[in-house]
Amino acid sequence: MPTAEPVQLLLSRLKLRHLRVMLALSEMPTAAAVAERFHISAAAVSKTLAEIEDIVGMPLFERSGRGLRLTEPGREMAQHAGVMLAQLERLAESLQAVRDGSKGELRIAFRTMSVQPFLAQAMTAFHRDHPRVDISVIEGGIAELTEQLLNGSLDLLFAYDDPRLSRPALRSAAVVAAQKVVIVASPNHPLLSRRKIAARDLVMQQWCIPAAGSRMLHLLHTSFHALGVTPPTQGIRTSDVAATASLLQAGEFLAVFPERIAAQLTLAKVARVLRFELGSRVEPVAAVWNGELVPRPPARMFREFVLRGAQEVMRPDAVPLLAARALAAAGKVPRRAAGVR
Repeated sequence: MPTAEPVQLLLSRLKLRHLRVMLALSEMPTAAAVAERFHISAAAVSKTLAEIEDIVGMPLFERSGRGLRLTEPGREMAQHAGVMLAQLERLAESLQAVRDGSKGELRIAFRTMSVQPFLAQAMTAFHRDHPRVDISVIEGGIAELTEQLLNGSLDLLFAYDDPRLSRPALRSAAVVAAQKVVIVASPNHPLLSRRKIAARDLVMQQWCIPAAGSRMLHLLHTSFHALGVTPPTQGIRTSDVAATASLLQAGEFLAVFPERIAAQLTLAKVARVLRFELGSRVEPVAAVWNGELVPRPPARMFREFVLRGAQEVMRPDAVPLLAARALAAAGKVPRRAAGVR
């Protein structure tokens, strides 16, 4: 084949330090900034870049007074350099885990309370079967967590669909089905005795209002605007399930939840579902991972475990357990929810 010789020549000349410098230059504006990161001189960085461009036979950056800007081949090379370096890091982690006698690391994150009950059960069961796997739950915004998926530092993200997750490297699978959004009320709320409730009656009540920027707040506002009334503003702002459960027990409040969490709150006698159609739904929750990286063994096992479990959770009649701490806050902890078998 005519291309075999040039390809082999490139592979024989390209070194690990070239990939590291290439990736760093794609993330930082100047050779001086990259030199500071690696504790070398700016001249050494420039020399390495010249070597890389000589190897590939084309310019990878455009030079200007503002610094360096990737060319199209440069973007391609930086993307592949990132994947290769992330994979090498995973290899090093696996080897270190073998030396240490552990079973490796699992790093997950979630961005919606709808998946908390299912994920809590999955992590508990997985930890019981694989006690030497170091499991970490990572916090952060969707943009930050997406970047961690791409650079390989995060194994799995559980989230609603988001444009920022539309990256070629990322794969996803639904783990919690789409659900209606319903209004729940404190167990003795006066509206529960009414056979017919108007939207304007709801506006005047005290609410556990979802936190600013949350999906539930957006759905609440959208629903009330569609009903032709101003969204409720009176009450206490919180998106924490445990705090909301406590407030529903302590006073006369309304709140919005996906119907499966509402069903569990009702089962625990923390709240009751109000007879009122909001007309809103939350889309499925998906597990998202980087399909371009070979997964860490614990991440692969956990992902397969979760996707098998999701087949049961996605059944229309399935009702997942609410997070144990939410029920504990209301003094209604079932044995299974508390992790007791």
